[in-house]
Amino acid sequence: MKVKLLFAFFFSLSVFAAKAQSLNGHYMPFGVIYAYETVKDDALSPVSYSGSLGAVSLGYYFQNDKWISVLDLNGGGGFQSPDVNRENNPSSTTTGFARGSYQLIRRITSYKAFRFYAGLVSHNVFDFRQHTRYSNSSDNFEALFGFGTSVAVQKPFTLFKKNFVLSYTFGFPFGAYYMRPGYVKPYLDLEPGSTGFAYWGDYYILNSKTELSWLFNNGNQLRLFYNWEFTQLDILNKAQTDLQQIGLSTVFKF
Repeated sequence: MKVKLLFAFFFSLSVFAAKAQSLNGHYMPFGVIYAYETVKDDALSPVSYSGSLGAVSLGYYFQNDKWISVLDLNGGGGFQSPDVNRENNPSSTTTGFARGSYQLIRRITSYKAFRFYAGLVSHNVFDFRQHTRYSNSSDNFEALFGFGTSVAVQKPFTLFKKNFVLSYTFGFPFGAYYMRPGYVKPYLDLEPGSTGFAYWGDYYILNSKTELSWLFNNGNQLRLFYNWEFTQLDILNKAQTDLQQIGLSTVFKF
């Protein structure tokens, strides 16, 4: 249903005739983010934790007639509470997170004003949680350095004589190097308790981003975006995270 609505939205925009200004160039975005994350981590607790997080983002974006290169960095923190008996349970975690991804995609075809891309992505995840009610092994973390493929579609259009671009990107990292706590302690001799490579089946990352950019005459942009990410690692202590981010960024052309 979600996919059908997305496609309907894309094609509904095709009714607007457009001669959108060129997207080619170098850009630097700066943004603020509201995030909501749900975590189910066997190394932390038998129940899931969730809560609101605040974050900032920055990066680098390049596009020409054939290629798009994107470096996207964001990070922040907040507090999370258990999803079971939250009203009577004073437990919480102090949470910090960071995300870093690099994407290099090439234009493979066009259909009317739609542009389709495919290429490679490196999507990297780091989450740190400190449980306020634990005195032993209170620190918990997850680090995943993923690599895989990425696809994207881009649609420039005009509305009320203003230039816009709607884009959707889906990343599919099929492998990752992971760092996780051990069974007894998060760290052993200042090293992560468990490390190694994981591949599809023992590990999953799905990452999608929808962006609506308003293009100004000087080449700068104002960008609204929604990012959804799901991760799962089944090795040792199973960990699952669902992260949703809504953000607004200014994008400067240079």
